[in-house]
Amino acid sequence: MLLRAHRLLLIALALLLGACASPASKNVQITQTTRGVEIRSSDKILFDSGKADVKPEGKAFLDRIASILKTRTRKPISIEGHTDNVGSVELNRDLSELRALAVMKGLMDRGVPKARMAYVGYGMSRPIADNSTAEGRLLNRRTEIIILEERKENIGSPLDDLAGFFNGMVELGKRLFN
Repeated sequence: MLLRAHRLLLIALALLLGACASPASKNVQITQTTRGVEIRSSDKILFDSGKADVKPEGKAFLDRIASILKTRTRKPISIEGHTDNVGSVELNRDLSELRALAVMKGLMDRGVPKARMAYVGYGMSRPIADNSTAEGRLLNRRTEIIILEERKENIGSPLDDLAGFFNGMVELGKRLFN
């Protein structure tokens, strides 16, 4: 009976994350930048459209991020919200700021010290893709958690495990339900 419950939970999670999938992008990307280690999450994992409340599957993401931030690094953290260009400049700036704040609060609730974190909402001002396409807009709707002045190799496999888990669940959802 317990095994069946676990299977149902796995399928439900796969459905939720599979619905977030985009053919040309991963939902979680981890890269080394000149600023530090960047953990980029599609806003589909964390938020419903136009909302700033973290979704249940986003809470699982924050659980894993908080664990890494508490056990693998002591560096400062910048949480940066971004949107596409649909809607007004003011609306998008406010939404991106509220989302970045929600991520920061979620990490604080999980024991990451507030003193290590800062948040900012950039709205539509820093696109990484073409906003004239649906795929580009999807890529531009994102939250970035940057572990400033950190090296990816200092944190090690938990980062790869994080990306692998969430991106693997998306692939599983696609295979099960497509």
